Amino acid sequence: MEKIKKIFIYVMLILIGLFISISTLENGILLSILSIVVIYLFVKKVNIKRFSLFLIIFCLVTKIVAILLLNNQILADYYIMYDASEKVLFKDLSFVNKFYFTQWGYQLFHVFYQALMLKFINNIIFLKILNCIYSTVITVVIYNIVKKISSEKSARIVSLLYAISLYPLYLNGILGNQQLAMMLMLIAIYIFLFKKRNIVNLLLVGFLMGVSNLERPEGIVYILTIIVYIIFTNKKFKEILKNVMLILIMYLIVTNGASLAMIKFNINEIGFRNSNPQWKFLIGFNYKYDGKNNIEDEIYLTDTKKENEEIIRRITDFKKLPNLFYQKIKIQWLYDDLDNTFNVKNNKQFSKSIIDLILNYAKIINLVIIIFIFIGLFKNKKINNVYYFFLINIFIYFGIYLLIEVAARYYFNPQVSIIILSSLGIERLISTLEKNNFKKNKKIISN
Repeated sequence: MEKIKKIFIYVMLILIGLFISISTLENGILLSILSIVVIYLFVKKVNIKRFSLFLIIFCLVTKIVAILLLNNQILADYYIMYDASEKVLFKDLSFVNKFYFTQWGYQLFHVFYQALMLKFINNIIFLKILNCIYSTVITVVIYNIVKKISSEKSARIVSLLYAISLYPLYLNGILGNQQLAMMLMLIAIYIFLFKKRNIVNLLLVGFLMGVSNLERPEGIVYILTIIVYIIFTNKKFKEILKNVMLILIMYLIVTNGASLAMIKFNINEIGFRNSNPQWKFLIGFNYKYDGKNNIEDEIYLTDTKKENEEIIRRITDFKKLPNLFYQKIKIQWLYDDLDNTFNVKNNKQFSKSIIDLILNYAKIINLVIIIFIFIGLFKNKKINNVYYFFLINIFIYFGIYLLIEVAARYYFNPQVSIIILSSLGIERLISTLEKNNFKKNKKIISN
């Protein structure tokens, strides 16, 4: 009963703080500070023995309430894929020959996945709830990773911070392919980092990464992360070669095997292949739109020669590159384009002041989490090797997004590495606070 009482008090504090924030501030600063303070006090004061179970329930409730409350529209690519999934149910595969899927065949895996799920329950809410489940698993794996490389308190704070991150909550409702892909990838990373690196586990890592890549083609980023991480943390060449080769072989069997199966069964001619990989670079070097998706560049879609020429022209315009990179960093890593991503102009559910509060809160809390990383890294010689895996991952993502298209939704994967790395700074701050409290208590006792 005492725990229930404490939980109720913290919930009420959040609601009161939210009311004060909405009434007095639109910049989200107060709400950001309040979130961190309440989470810290909650973790410190409320002793929950089965925290994993609590986290699962908390995440599921929060995420399901969010998708029901927000009632997001399915827009752009996600609507095309959902519409195609509905057609699969009626054994209509004519859409595979449409321009969108002949250009970006890799989107078909998500189409068939959704169709399979819709066979069980043909309701869009069901797909959104599945995304909530995948996001919950991601949060629980984050908790378990941080618990192994830091402290229980840090793991609880980090997982709760991620659980209330607004943009991942929003993404659950738009039928994106990030959640399932990231869940599989993070489980693979967990096995790779913390389980014995025998043949079975390494093949399992490659399999999970392969399926994740079919759902969303970001596997190459994690393959590169693993290769760099193994090279830096293992000096035995044979061990490096064995680990990399086993993962890579299974990864290629899954990805290429799935594509060959698509072609063999005459579903399409390209499998899950991307027929236009240079498209992302064309958009990424669009100075007018700061590397964001736009309608004007679509004139190059049907002419590969002109597309390649335009890419070269843009890349060689060196004077414009520094400003382009600056703008892209703000959009990709600091949520600078959230108003467009949230489709604010067409939002009729909330007032402008509420929307401003939400957007600014998301930006500020993200900035605070990044600051935690710098606090943790600064003059810190006692860093667990596992942290370097996520640091390498961020560096690779950072370099890639300087070159290709940027959007706030592409932050979903690197955000996981960022939230895990933030535990370094959070742990440092907790240790400092506890030392100060110990000194105060000691003085009181001595007096």
